Amino acid sequence: MSYDRNTRTFDCDPTLTDSQVLEFCRTGYLILEGVVDDETNQRTLAYVNGDLPANPSYIPEGLTEADLDRMRESREPSSIILEDWFAEHVLMNGEVAGALKSLLGRNVGLPVLMSKHTVETPYAGQTWHNDADSVFGPELNFLEAFYFPQDTPVEMGPTEVVSGSHIGPSQRDEDEAGIFTAGPAGTVVIHHQSILHRRGKSTVKGLRHMLKYNYWRTVPPERDWIVEPTFDPHTADYGGHFVARYVAHMYYWLCGKGNEFRTIGGQAWPWQNENQIGPSYGFGSAEGYLPDWRKTNTDGYSR
Repeated sequence: MSYDRNTRTFDCDPTLTDSQVLEFCRTGYLILEGVVDDETNQRTLAYVNGDLPANPSYIPEGLTEADLDRMRESREPSSIILEDWFAEHVLMNGEVAGALKSLLGRNVGLPVLMSKHTVETPYAGQTWHNDADSVFGPELNFLEAFYFPQDTPVEMGPTEVVSGSHIGPSQRDEDEAGIFTAGPAGTVVIHHQSILHRRGKSTVKGLRHMLKYNYWRTVPPERDWIVEPTFDPHTADYGGHFVARYVAHMYYWLCGKGNEFRTIGGQAWPWQNENQIGPSYGFGSAEGYLPDWRKTNTDGYSR
C-alpha cells in the first residue's frame, strides 16, 4: 500500500479477478463482510458519538479547528477523514483498497466528504429511489461506500439494493424486496452510486449507524486487475437478453476499450443462450450500436 498525502490518493495490488469485475458490472454492488477490525469499529462509534477526542493529522487549508468541530457535530462529520486511524483501517482497509484498485485503477482518490446516517430504531423503511445525482452509463469514475461500524442484521434495517438496477432508471413496487446489505460490525459495501436502493425497515430497538462516502478515479481505465488466463470475453456471462449489452459495455469501458464496443443486435453477442450450438456472432464487431443507457433523459443526466 502506498499513500500520497499531497494528492490524497493511494495505490495497492488489485484483489478482484476478471470474473469478479464482471460480476460487479452485472450486479452493481460488492459486500465485504466484517473487514474492519473491532477496535476501529469501536473508535468510530465513539468518534461519531462525541466520546473520543479529535486528533486530526492536519488542518486543511482554508479551514480552522472550529470548522472541524462544527463538522463533527453535523450530519456530515468529514473531520473523521483526517484521523490517521480511520484513514488507515477504514478508508484504506486492505480488502476495501484492493477492490477499489480493481475497479477504479491506480491512484484512487480518497473521500473529501463524509455523510452520517444514524437512525434510532425501530424505524420505517424508505421508498425505493435512485439518488438525485445519479448518472447512468458505462463509465465508472467513482464508487460509493457504506460502512457499518456495528453489527447490522436485517432487523436493524441495513440498506437494501436492487441487483442490476444501476444500468438505467427503474421503478419498483414498495412491497418488492431487495437484497439487504446486512453484515457484522466492520462491513463495507461498495456500490455503483446509481443503484436503486432504500433504507430497510428496522424492527428492533437500538441505534443504526452508517457512514457514506465516495472514492474517485484519477486515471483512465485499463484492465488493471487480476487477469484470469481462462477468462474469454467472447463467451463470458454478461447476463440476460435485456441487460447483457449494458454489462458488456461497462466491462469493456473498464478494460479501456469503451470506444471499441459495438453490438449488432438480435441474438448476437454479448447475449447468449445455453441451448445455442456455437459461439455468438458479433463479438469484436467494428460496426453496430451502443446501448441507450440514459433513454429518455435527453440532457444525458439522470433524474
